[in-house]
Parts: sequence; C-alpha cells; structure tokens
Amino acid sequence: MSSINNLSDDVMGEIFIRLPFRSTVKCKCVCKRWLGLISSPSFPTEFVSSQYSLFKAYFTFLSPHQLMFGFFPSDLNFNAQIHKVPLSPAILIKGDVCGYSNGLFLCCSNRFTRGWGYFVYDPFTKECNHIPPFPDAHKETCLYAVGFLSQINDFEEEGNSNRCFWVVVVRSSMRMKYEFEVEVFYSGTRTWRQILMSCVDGFAFAPHWFLSFAFEGYLHFMGSRSILVLDPIFMICTTIDYPENADAMNIMSFGYLGCSGGTMRIADIGNNDLRVWELLIPGKWHLVHRTNLNLMEHLPTRFCSNYCKRVGGFHPYDGDIVYLHSYVDGIYAINLGTNKVVPISGYDKFDISPFQLELSSIPLADNDGK
Repeated sequence: MSSINNLSDDVMGEIFIRLPFRSTVKCKCVCKRWLGLISSPSFPTEFVSSQYSLFKAYFTFLSPHQLMFGFFPSDLNFNAQIHKVPLSPAILIKGDVCGYSNGLFLCCSNRFTRGWGYFVYDPFTKECNHIPPFPDAHKETCLYAVGFLSQINDFEEEGNSNRCFWVVVVRSSMRMKYEFEVEVFYSGTRTWRQILMSCVDGFAFAPHWFLSFAFEGYLHFMGSRSILVLDPIFMICTTIDYPENADAMNIMSFGYLGCSGGTMRIADIGNNDLRVWELLIPGKWHLVHRTNLNLMEHLPTRFCSNYCKRVGGFHPYDGDIVYLHSYVDGIYAINLGTNKVVPISGYDKFDISPFQLELSSIPLADNDGK
C-alpha cells in the first residue's frame, strides 16, 4: 500500500501546477506540507508556465461569474518573457471580478448588482482602490448593471497614477426603457455623478447580462433585442441591433459578445447550429463562421445533445477558436477553421457566466516587477 504523501516534493509540485487554479488553491488547506509547496516563491512561475503549455494561456481565473484566460500573442517569445509576469495565486482571487480595462480589474466584495462594495485592483502593484458607495446605494432594492473603463493619460500628474478609470452603475430594467438613471464614478475627482441618460431607440436589459464588455473606449451591455453602447466619458449612448436573422433569445441565453483579433464579435447557438458574426462598421455584422456541431469529430454526443450548452468565449488573437461550455461537460476549445476539438479539463460542474475581459492590452512588468 502506498500514500500520496510518499511522493517527493518535486512530483507533488508537478501535480499541483497541472490542476485548475481553484483546485490548486484548495490544496493549500489540506496540510502544512502542501501549503508550503504551493506557497513557495518558485511555484507561481512554474504554475504560469504549465498553464501556458497546456492551454496557451499565461493565467487562468475562475470566479462565480466568469472563466478568464489571458493569452500571449503568437509572435511573443514566452520563454524570454516568463520572468516578467509576476503573477501569483494571491493576486488572482480578490473578490468577484466584474470588469477589466487596461490592466485594472473592477472587483466587488458584495453581490455586484446591488450597487456597492466595488474596488479597483491592480494585479501588478497589488494595490486596491476602494470605491465609496454612491448616495443611497444601500437603500435601493433594484438590480444594477455595472460597467468599468480605464484609460492611460497622455500626461501624468504629479503624485497621481497615469491611469484613470470610470465605474458606471445603471439601474437596470427588463422592460423597454428610453431613459436610464446612471451613476458614474470618476477616479480623477473621486466623486459620483448622477445622470439621466436618454436612449432614442430604447433598450431592455437581458437577464444574466448585467456586466458590460469594455471595447475601444465604450461599454457594451447585452439586451433582449439589441446591444447598448455607452460612452462613460461624454455620457452618451446608442444601440446596435443584433445580426440580421439572428435569434435574440438564443443570443441572450446561449450566445456571447466579445472580441477577437481586434474586432467585436457575437455568437449564438441553437439546434447545434453555431454562428459567429464580426462587426465591420457600426450596425453592420458579417457572418464569419457557421458550423453544425453534430458534424465535428471528437465533440462528445452527450455535449451536442445538451440543450443548455452555450458559447463561452472567443480566443482574443485567433479568430477561428471559440470556447463552448456546459455545466455538466465543462469547456471545449473548437477551431472552426480546422474543426479540431480540444477539451479543457477541470471545469466541469462549474457555472460560468458568459463574460469576456478586454485582455489584449494587459501590460507586462519589467525585471523589477514594476
């Protein structure tokens, strides 16, 4: 008879770096020896390196609201850059993430739809910027949609960071509305501003889509009939219709809004018919992929027959790769150009809401970790 405790530290370390991130963190609670191995200074780099070799990702994050992969561009020499990515398990879970933009994360220590408990986290400096609640936030009983946008200033004021950010909290409604009560926090003034915003075409929020997607300086909210595009700087908004012939119910329930290769994309899936559109100009969608999942090799029949499967994300650099997810079967990476299917183990039985971060501009630290 043998025990896992008889394995050497090197072998145990090889096991830990191959586990999903959340499982690795849980292993720290088993015993002092495992805690010491996972907490060693060399473990974060080894973990990041393993995740990249397994998934072509330099970190993974799992929270109740999303799965997040961070990818290196295909032309980046990973081995030359690995020491410049000071990521560790301690910085990846700091509360529920509800936004990302230009290297900053918006997190929440509470239920994010309540309108309070937000803080901005910089994973490289490990600094938290707590956001005070807006007036009467604790008194409200409605649900809020949340957006986050960060920008790099052209000039740096003395004593201030060269990055500014906006936190946007919108009083959501499932009914079609033409005016919205919006609370906006700006880091430059450290104050909230209340605005009554008009939407000419009207907009109704979709269930489970209360987090926005930041892209090219705008916040995008999925709705029951269209996408709400909000500019938090000039406080104007407009809408983008869903692609022609797309099923709005499928997009809301099983679809996805994100970006790949620098362009915005949207996908839906119904009756195993997977479609991906690309936004060419405002309001003009172009169908770039259409695939029958039943015809794809190595995609389990059980997954295809699962009614609740949905699109879980796009690869930010490779426009052919789409991620599909179901609670029962986990996650599959599908290359729509080659029809190759790769399962990503360790994420079955997780309820991962559709939500993508704008990942392409994550900065790399220098040798001093700055």
